Order: sequence, then C-alpha cells, then structure tokens
Amino acid sequence: MRNKISKIRLGSATQKIGSGATPRGGKKVYQTSGVALIRSQNVYNYFFNIDGLAYINEEHATQLENVTVKPEDILLNITGDSVARVCQVPQNILPARVNQHVSIIRPNRKIIDPRYLCYYLTSPYMQSFMLMLAGAGATRKALTKKMIEDFQIPAPPIEDQRAVAKVLGAFDEKIDNNIKTMKKAAEELAQVGDDFPALKRNTARILASIKMLELNVSDIIDI
Repeated sequence: MRNKISKIRLGSATQKIGSGATPRGGKKVYQTSGVALIRSQNVYNYFFNIDGLAYINEEHATQLENVTVKPEDILLNITGDSVARVCQVPQNILPARVNQHVSIIRPNRKIIDPRYLCYYLTSPYMQSFMLMLAGAGATRKALTKKMIEDFQIPAPPIEDQRAVAKVLGAFDEKIDNNIKTMKKAAEELAQVGDDFPALKRNTARILASIKMLELNVSDIIDI
C-alpha cells in the first residue's frame, strides 16, 4: 500500500511571499538596461518571456529593494487575465525586481525544492484551483498573499521532490530541444520563401505556432 504524502501550508515552507510596485513615473522611467523589472507579461507557465522586459535605474531599484528577486525564486502572476501563470526566474536576467502584478515565492529549500514547487504550481490541478480562487468574489481576477500562503503543497521527502523535478526537467528539456529544431527548420524555409509566396505564408504560420508552443509547453506537464 502506498504511503499517503503529507501536505504542508505554503506559507509555512517559504522565506518570502510578496509583490512589488511600479516605480513613480511608470513607463516614463523604464530604460533599455539596468535592473530588470519583471511584469506579468514576462511570466508564462514554466517559461520566462524576455520580450518586453523593462529596466529601471539604481534609484528606483533601491525603492523596491524589499522585492529583490533571488536565484531560483518562483514568479507568480497575481492579477488580471494572466493570473496564475508561474515560472522560475532565469539566472541571466538578475538583478531584478517585480511589480505589483507579480509575486515572489521563495521556498525554504530544506522543506520544498523550488523546481518541484514550480512544476506543482503549473500542474492542471493547481492552475484550475488558482483560477477558481482568483475569480471568486471580485470584479478583477486576483490572488491575495493570504490565498497563496494557504496553498496546500504535497511534501514528500526533499530527495523525492528533487527526483520528481529532475525527471520532469529532462522531459521539459527534450520538448524544448524539439521545439528549437522545428524553429530552426522553419527559419531556414523562411530564408528561401521570398521566391515562393505560398511557402512564405505557411512558414509564417508555422513560426507563429512554434511561438505558441514555446509559451504553453508546460500545459502538457502534470504531476
């Protein structure tokens, strides 16, 4: 008989849960380089979309010091139509802060493995659960800090969590490599497409489909 996996309240297994703010001046203070400001448009399920990533100067970054993003942090969209989308921060965009539409979840690594947690939050069950919570009793979809803290997370031994994350990570990497292969082939077709209008149109559609695969690849992963 299988042992029942115990669950833990997320708020009891994290070092930080919290969202930030938009710097005073809004888009007018955004720069092309500096400290990254992560917004909801950058966060997809298990995929960080670097397109449109904003940057702020050191002064504004200091004002948001309490929402400094650290390696392996989980990013969760908490408002609007993109609510419940979740991914891990990529190392190469740090240093970074988050605005008010994105929450940092920083698990205690002795209790919850960050990559395991990210996979669990992107599972169909948790996606449906978060969307239900976000749409209850409000005119705008939103997840509050209290809601996130109260998430019940299956917590097998940390070694088992890492093993699960490793297997799913390998599966995810294989899918990603296949997408890259398809994308490369489509781009090569696009280079010769100018002389063949029908081919050019079809290649554009293929590239658009591949882009959607890149943004939604985690939808097929369930744990």
